[in-house]
Amino acid sequence: MSAYWNGWVNSGLLLLDILIIAILIPTVVAQRRESGATLAWVLVIVLLPFIGLLGFWLFGTTPLYLRRRKRRKVEEKLADDLERVQAHIPPALPIAGLAPSLLALVAKLDDTGPVSGNAVEIMRDGAQVFAALERSFDAAQHHIHLLYYIWEADFTGIRLREALVRAARRGVKVRLLLDDVGSRQANTAFFAPLVAAGGRVERFLKVNILSRRLNLNNRNHRKVVVVDGYLGFTGGMNVGDVYAGRGEPWRDLHASIEGAVVNSLQEVFCQDWFHATGRNLVNAHYFPSVAARGEIHAQFLASGPADARWQTIYTVLFAAMNLAQRRIWIETPYFVPDRSLLLSLQTAALRGVDVRLLLPGRSDHPLVLYAGRSFIDDLLAAGVRIFELHSAMPHAKAVTVDGVFATLGSANMDQRSFRLNFEGNLFFYGEAIASRLEDDFVSLCAMATEVTSVERETLSQWQRLAENSARILAPLL
Repeated sequence: MSAYWNGWVNSGLLLLDILIIAILIPTVVAQRRESGATLAWVLVIVLLPFIGLLGFWLFGTTPLYLRRRKRRKVEEKLADDLERVQAHIPPALPIAGLAPSLLALVAKLDDTGPVSGNAVEIMRDGAQVFAALERSFDAAQHHIHLLYYIWEADFTGIRLREALVRAARRGVKVRLLLDDVGSRQANTAFFAPLVAAGGRVERFLKVNILSRRLNLNNRNHRKVVVVDGYLGFTGGMNVGDVYAGRGEPWRDLHASIEGAVVNSLQEVFCQDWFHATGRNLVNAHYFPSVAARGEIHAQFLASGPADARWQTIYTVLFAAMNLAQRRIWIETPYFVPDRSLLLSLQTAALRGVDVRLLLPGRSDHPLVLYAGRSFIDDLLAAGVRIFELHSAMPHAKAVTVDGVFATLGSANMDQRSFRLNFEGNLFFYGEAIASRLEDDFVSLCAMATEVTSVERETLSQWQRLAENSARILAPLL
């Protein structure tokens, strides 16, 4: 009898496997993902149907489709209001040394294009960043808007929370929007003092384990602060001791900025706030007319799941690299390129462009580290120089091209940042910021170890297997 029932159970499981495969594969194919990601999903579903079903339930694109539709509605709802409050922002003039075709492209990717008259301070030291944030909170008079992926419930998290509490008690409008996955440790109880003082704390894409609103795959990875509409902060640093230099050594990059481009940071915050709460903040109080503060040409570009058509940040980086004549220098903690980006870097190196990558020698995400290393041989063969920093974890996300184009922000050089997460990057046009970041890049490379083909030839079979196995999952990372 036992064998009889075992036979029925096995037959039932087999039929269930076939049913899962028959339903999920057409669904995945119909979603028109990048081909590598589609193939990876198909393999998982065929080889491990139950795991494929669970993965699709957690990370599938039915919620993503709804998310894109909701995001487009958010942007359409706010578009007229934003156009009115930003009508005073003057566009940037032609910039020496920058390809006109690149300027033409970036002008089409948002409503304002690059704007002039900005002052920028680039900060590497976490203690400097959080001191500047605290000073700005203590000086705020009207509002403080914050958007973060990670807010840790540690010394640094408490320090900034208390600075916000002080501001809220003075009558400053404090609005804090947190990613619900990245900031899980800083829970409702942690922010109770801020709420009691009159601040607002909201969660982006809340997790609900009892419904399809699990939302694990598309996270808000941005780090944006706007104070009184004229001062902004953005970059790679979240809020926590590790970013402030109180934990293990991390090297990151952040910027404070004054000028018209702060309106773009405010715009992204208002869109995300509306997405999370349904409340429209777009009015003249939050978009003041800002006088010129400096000479920097800058642009803040956001991308995310609703940006599927152009993938804004990816598109600008791809275009800038393909137009490069002298050098492309990239610093990123997570490097998992798609085929197009990989070919762009290889082609640039083959035509004589000085292409360099600064990557971590160790990582908080080993699978991503090994996946990234699986591309090293292909890049070295084309002439790309690769440096690994072992003394610290390089968490900055920065690119410079030809000494006249630069970007820093939240987007990593991986497919998750370019296609799945909500990201935001500052772009700088002209020599001023690019030269600063290039000097910084050279100093970091002097502390790093250059990877060579000779060294790569000594890798064991197990190391090769680990890299190649991780590469199979690259489209899903």
